[in-house]
Amino acid sequence: MTPAGEIDDHPRVTAFVEHFRRVDAGMRELPIYNDKIAIETLGFRPFGETELLGVVLTPWFMNLMLLPIKPVPMAMAEIGKIISVELPGGARKFVVGGEETVGLYRAHSLHSPVLTFTLPGQAVAEARRLLALLMTPPAAPPAAIGNGNAPGINRRTMLFPRHNT
Repeated sequence: MTPAGEIDDHPRVTAFVEHFRRVDAGMRELPIYNDKIAIETLGFRPFGETELLGVVLTPWFMNLMLLPIKPVPMAMAEIGKIISVELPGGARKFVVGGEETVGLYRAHSLHSPVLTFTLPGQAVAEARRLLALLMTPPAAPPAAIGNGNAPGINRRTMLFPRHNT
């Protein structure tokens, strides 16, 4: 079941995961392949007005992906470029990737390879945890005591109650 607000069944996301299912056969014999992990998407949602953001999990990687809602044609000169993207949890570096049927996309590695995930559901739980962290703005630092702007007791008043200067 997909949590509210997620669109893992969007046609662009479905096409994207189908690409990785086609690649899967060629990956199975590699030492980075973890047969305990299925290919799936997690948490895809709108990001800005033109992209979808979510996690793609495969037996060989876990990546945060930015996928344009409208396909961006392949441009080999763009593949491999590193782009900084501002997420609510802070800026992250994404690598431009692409595939003929999907077009260009951007990927940020969360885990690669994914060999440390050995229990059912473990990789999915980690993907959801990391996505939540990246999509949550950092908490504002607490107001400093005695900073001159916040009401209350400042350090001088605490240490020297009669010398309130």
